[in-house]
Amino acid sequence: LLHSEMARREGDASRRWVHRWLSLITLLTCLSDQVSAQMNAYRRVHAWGLNRFGQLGIDHMPGQGNQPKPNQCEPQYVPTLGHEAMEQVQANLQRIVSGQFHAAAITEEGDMYVWGRNDQGQLGMGTTGVEDTDIRYTPTLLELFTGNGQKQEVIDVALGLEHTLVLVSGGRVFAFGSNQFGQLGVDMSAEDMPFTSIPTSIDVGGESVVNVSAAAGHSIALTFTGAVYTWGANHEGQLGLGGCQNPDGMHFDPCLGSVKKPTKIIQTLEGEFMPPMKLIAAGGHVAGGTEKVLEGGHSVAISEDNELYGWGDNFHGQIGKTQNYYRMAHNTDVFTPNKFDNVTGKYFNREVRPSRIGPLLITTNLPSPPPPPPAFPAPPLAPGQSTGGANTNNATTGIGGGVDDEEEEEFPEIIGLSAGSHHTMALLKSGELFAWGDNYFGQLGLGYQSVQREPDRFHKTQDWYQPEMIDKPTRIEHWDYFVQRTREETMGNGTVEIEYTEQITGKIRYESDATITHLEAGNFQTIARSSAGNVYIWGTNSLGQLGTCDCGACAHNYDATGDDPMGTCSAQKSPPAPPKPDTSNLAEGEEAPPAPPPDLTLYLWEQDCECNCAGAGTCKYVAPQGDTDAVNRGKCVDFGANTKCECVEPYLKMEGSIYKMDQPMHFALGVATEYKFVTVAAGGAMFAITQSQCPTDDEGKVCSSIGECQEADDGELSTCACPFGTAGIKCEHSCPVGTEEDYLAVRDEHNIGKFPDSRYREDTDGVMTGRVCSGHGQCDDIGKCVCEDFWYGERCQHMCPWDNQKRHCSGNGTCAYDPDIQETPYCNCNRYKTSDKDPIVAQEAAKECADRQLAVRDGGWCSYYDLEQGFEACYQFGQCGVCEDSGLRHSILFSLLISVLLRIVLD
Repeated sequence: LLHSEMARREGDASRRWVHRWLSLITLLTCLSDQVSAQMNAYRRVHAWGLNRFGQLGIDHMPGQGNQPKPNQCEPQYVPTLGHEAMEQVQANLQRIVSGQFHAAAITEEGDMYVWGRNDQGQLGMGTTGVEDTDIRYTPTLLELFTGNGQKQEVIDVALGLEHTLVLVSGGRVFAFGSNQFGQLGVDMSAEDMPFTSIPTSIDVGGESVVNVSAAAGHSIALTFTGAVYTWGANHEGQLGLGGCQNPDGMHFDPCLGSVKKPTKIIQTLEGEFMPPMKLIAAGGHVAGGTEKVLEGGHSVAISEDNELYGWGDNFHGQIGKTQNYYRMAHNTDVFTPNKFDNVTGKYFNREVRPSRIGPLLITTNLPSPPPPPPAFPAPPLAPGQSTGGANTNNATTGIGGGVDDEEEEEFPEIIGLSAGSHHTMALLKSGELFAWGDNYFGQLGLGYQSVQREPDRFHKTQDWYQPEMIDKPTRIEHWDYFVQRTREETMGNGTVEIEYTEQITGKIRYESDATITHLEAGNFQTIARSSAGNVYIWGTNSLGQLGTCDCGACAHNYDATGDDPMGTCSAQKSPPAPPKPDTSNLAEGEEAPPAPPPDLTLYLWEQDCECNCAGAGTCKYVAPQGDTDAVNRGKCVDFGANTKCECVEPYLKMEGSIYKMDQPMHFALGVATEYKFVTVAAGGAMFAITQSQCPTDDEGKVCSSIGECQEADDGELSTCACPFGTAGIKCEHSCPVGTEEDYLAVRDEHNIGKFPDSRYREDTDGVMTGRVCSGHGQCDDIGKCVCEDFWYGERCQHMCPWDNQKRHCSGNGTCAYDPDIQETPYCNCNRYKTSDKDPIVAQEAAKECADRQLAVRDGGWCSYYDLEQGFEACYQFGQCGVCEDSGLRHSILFSLLISVLLRIVLD
């Protein structure tokens, strides 16, 4: 027995270490955000939403250095983090983390960029002895160093309201920003250190940290051993360290004060030791103002056994613990899940220690299974033989059947966890999403408002039977679908084929069964990415957080015709075109009456339709009044191959914008373009990173849909092979092309009377007409011509003059081109000054004049020139022709004489 017990303990310890390594792998996978293995790819960053403090990273208003650009409901490109900028610093962008008012980016190389609000030093740009609280409107590199000057590699970042936590390689944590609630963990009071902009290393129990999370006023760290450390604000018990006045922390509890240094959670609410964790998340909100009054504050974690634990504020059910509802007053049907504290005069609902919520189980809506087929009577049991357990069908999956007591239950694996202001989201490895907490803006994505089809109404607060606050993890069923299958069962001596219905969960049918692989909870909104590279988003849009300025967009692959088996609305057809009025009896000149509008009441909205017009409850609905048509009475309709939400008359009239969306909708940028997304981030500002093998244009089209992507060798970037007449990294530029007029002009630019053999000919000198850069240059990456020698102009359409032997400037000068001086190129003829003050220079000039048989003129100059124009015209006005003439031949003797005299002087 002793050996058996020791073996069992060793097995448990071994399993824990396996769990720990697997948890670390899961965490690193989440941190890398399922990014493609090919990191050296073309990436673009898109930002939208709140920009009050420049947290979108799109720079300030032009000419106003202290004024950020307005909030953006339309996704904006962030060039500072684009591939072109990252390539210059040899970095590959990995992911972005978004806080309420500031943001950060991490590269594969471990670099970190920060931007946004910095009044409390939350960007960490200070240096020893010098605080930095200047706002940054574009991403700015932040480098962290150890005491001996060694640069740190950034692994993870967490952003609170006004503070930042940075995890570096080796498991160390740096903190900077506001310390109002002790959220930096530096073991100093807010009076001694109200804030710091200098990254400061903190001690997390002497352990190596693998993950950090931050909320408005508190912080969490997860260590390699699975331990959870918390510090900062604790007014709602969000640190999980327990209370002192009452075991469960009810009423005003003096022990729920801020904690200045990382403290390990030891005990759960159930009185058990805190189990090893693998995922953590911190949530909460702030009311704003100078006092920065915190609203709520909750924490959640996932154990290595895939069970959920939650603690802190549960006013909205955000820790996932089922509420007890109390009648607010006698003779009313209004209930609240909160208790009233006579001491503080406030309602409260909290757990001050981690409460075990349990696993996230997948439930389906399948009908009861048919009765089993008749079977022969079972043989009698032998003495002492047990009947055993019978297999039964159950709509709940994730927990196995009968197991030995020593075997651990295998719960559905949880790979993602994220907390917003008052709501929480979790993601299973199999693709299912769970949501709980505040649902006022539809941020849980459960679709309750859309089911009611009342766009102008939402469920009332504190009505316990209506789902505004969801107090237990609830699966999002938006993507569920049913399929008919068959199976063979034994009946008697034969087999029969049984038809049954299977409910598919965790897969997106119209994306070829792709799954959600990443999700982020923002303040009051949520965003998710699928394995197919599409993005879904839901919740509030009050500041443009959903990335759409109008009434949304339809799924790009929605099919109403039923031709596409992956379509979601195969039974729904578009309204027929209005009948044409009868014009047979009209008098001459009489106008036909207007066509009647289609009767849209005949076409019912289908809830599964992946379309985001007002029919799904996205825009405010205004009923028709008299002769005034209804506003936002939308339907999903089909027009040929381009099925979409038809948001124009005569079928419907769309006005206004989405204020809140209560179920996942396609991200408008993804619908309107061909971008494939690799990661997303949610906070006050929203971000999405796209990636492609080759460069894309502003619509996400690879090589602008006109070039061909040429695959490169491993480790190299693929490039676009652009077709004729185009250039640029993504074939975005049109190259200048020579015209027939250019060719004729070149032919006319020469003195044919003097040089009859100099006429330009396309058959011998090169085709110009219709050729890129007139056939005498190369188009560069920005669509400009780089001309060959002796060719000039934006299309390389101007040629330097040449002689009968087709020698430019007769080989006796250099060509120049200045449109301000002359429209066509001209020659600067070689010239030499024999009267230079430097005798050596003068001697060399005299020798050149003699060797080239050039006439020396008054002032000691000799030069090639155009005899017809004359030396003075060339010397003074640059009218030098083709530099074909050298001057009088007797000038040779004069040049030789000057040369002899100079030698005598030098000797």
